[in-house]
Amino acid sequence: MNLKWLEDLVCVAQEGHFARAAEVRHITQSALSRRIKSLELWAGAELLDRSQHPIRLTAAGHEFASAARDIIRQSYDARLASEGLARGSRNAITIASLHTLALYFVPALVSQLIGKVGPIEASVIAETRTVDEYLASLSEHRTDFFLCYALPAGSQEVDFAAFDRKVIGRDRLVPYAHTSIADPKFEAASGPAIPYIAYSGTAMLSRLVNDMVEQAPFRSRLRPRYRASLAESIHTAATLGLGVAWLPETTVLAHGEEPMLRQIPGPWEVEVQIELYKARGNNRPLVERIWNAVTEQALDAA
Repeated sequence: MNLKWLEDLVCVAQEGHFARAAEVRHITQSALSRRIKSLELWAGAELLDRSQHPIRLTAAGHEFASAARDIIRQSYDARLASEGLARGSRNAITIASLHTLALYFVPALVSQLIGKVGPIEASVIAETRTVDEYLASLSEHRTDFFLCYALPAGSQEVDFAAFDRKVIGRDRLVPYAHTSIADPKFEAASGPAIPYIAYSGTAMLSRLVNDMVEQAPFRSRLRPRYRASLAESIHTAATLGLGVAWLPETTVLAHGEEPMLRQIPGPWEVEVQIELYKARGNNRPLVERIWNAVTEQALDAA
């Protein structure tokens, strides 16, 4: 049994709808349904009445969900306490980060910081969380910093009165394909179908790529062949010739020269800022020193 399954059940019960709950949980609807089924198998009872709309808890589900809420609360309270103990060192900081940035950008950032502020103990959290969950961990001082790609213009997800924000890097999402794939001729609105490697709808990179694709003449020619939330998985699929993929340039540079993977020329790229957040109420001296010391990193340093 997985704690995420309990959170899934509580979310479906709150939303009354699998699609809305999947969006809140930042997973696909099919994955959410599978996880609920796994939880029901573990519990030995149906927990949701799917014959009603909105979906409701069964009698067994009400009993189980009540216990699930207590388990979730106690688990996070325990984690908060343990994180507090782990952060007891004056030189310790915790950085929450999107998975893609945690792979290559964060180590370079920490190296830069050690050179500027001296030895630090950096713990990196790169779990699958929503932006709200990451920001909540900042507000509660369970993490000191949150590193992410800039949220889309007009996003309502951040209360900027509660957080400081700083641009510390830049990246590009660039189209790449295996050399065995023909030139997709992005400038043409009609023509052969383009095999496409897509980010899943729950990934932040999905929003960025989708916003660009919606304006592109070739959008109706895209035929998804593979979907994933992690840029590393997208990169691997591209190197195996599954289709055209928009890859973060940080990821491509980190892998070094790959002769079978070519960049597709043209204007269809996405420029994106890398932003660092901290809670304005976090006044730890080390956090303040780091915030004042961090500067924008060059892409080739990531």
